[in-house]
Amino acid sequence: MLDWELVHQSSEDVHIEQAAYTVHLGSPEGDFAGSALLVRSDGRSHVFRGAGDLEGFSEDQFDPPPDIADDDAD
Repeated sequence: MLDWELVHQSSEDVHIEQAAYTVHLGSPEGDFAGSALLVRSDGRSHVFRGAGDLEGFSEDQFDPPPDIADDDAD
């Protein structure tokens, strides 16, 4: 299971209740979604901790290319 976290910076003070949320993220690498808990917020910086899988993301994205993996085995 992947351990993930989202830190969001807002341009204005926003009060967000510490609760469970479904977050939806868009990025150049693709779209992601998952359940998360708001664990910390100071009004402008909000930290969400993943509470399950992050849909749209694969841990395979972190696998090194085969030529690098072969070099590590030596």
